[in-house]
Amino acid sequence: MAFFVLAAQAVAMADVSYVEEVVNSGVGSKKRGARRTVHEIHIKGARQRVSTDIETSKEMTRVLQKQGTTLQGTRILLLDQGRLYDIDRSTGTYQKQPLPATKPATSAAARKKAGEDANREITVRTRVLPDTMRIVGVLCHRVAAEMTARHFKPGTKRVQRVNRYLYQAWMADGFPGYREIVSFRGLRERRTSLAPLIRGGLEQLADAVEDPERLETELAALKGFPLQSELKVFAKVGKKKERQLLRLSRRVLSLSHQSLPDTLFRPSRELKPVP
Repeated sequence: MAFFVLAAQAVAMADVSYVEEVVNSGVGSKKRGARRTVHEIHIKGARQRVSTDIETSKEMTRVLQKQGTTLQGTRILLLDQGRLYDIDRSTGTYQKQPLPATKPATSAAARKKAGEDANREITVRTRVLPDTMRIVGVLCHRVAAEMTARHFKPGTKRVQRVNRYLYQAWMADGFPGYREIVSFRGLRERRTSLAPLIRGGLEQLADAVEDPERLETELAALKGFPLQSELKVFAKVGKKKERQLLRLSRRVLSLSHQSLPDTLFRPSRELKPVP
């Protein structure tokens, strides 16, 4: 009996790590915003470490740096201590900051209503498909979602622009580490209003499309964890033909479920603190 109790405790205390790649095709013929991003994520109870490396053009590098984006950065989120470390690995420096307090809880329906616009109409369709595929050894099922946003001329029902989002993902919820990922996500939502450190690349859509917040809300409602996904964004203006704006693809490259050292969740001594 003691053996089984210890085994159960070991499983309950196990940590999770995974590496994901996000590829943004860029917008238009000039591929504006194109980049490849690799995230290395570690979760240990109430702690999370996310290291990010971004590969892009010299022009986009300047744009991202002007926006305050770190191309080689690491963020350590300590929910149990109420703090965040923001590390710039290219300069060997880090900042420590307190976490913002939580906001009053709102339901998914309330969040949708808050994002409603009298000059916009949104429809969403989702499907769970019978296909299965293994990704990093995990059996996944395929889901598809389509969100259409019709933007009207203010005060009328005349359609000026239609944005269409096609999402396809391979989801799983029974693999070792899934429970830890979901548990951390729920704890973060209860402890702070800080936005998630990783959002599957959706944060890259803010300057490219008009409906990123609603899209993120809809995709978050899908059950399971996506080990691979693809998002295609289309736009139709007036009577012009619909055209594809961009493609955002994401894939988990590796996944492990084993104990992580506490030292991974604090800045190394070689780093210099800055205000």
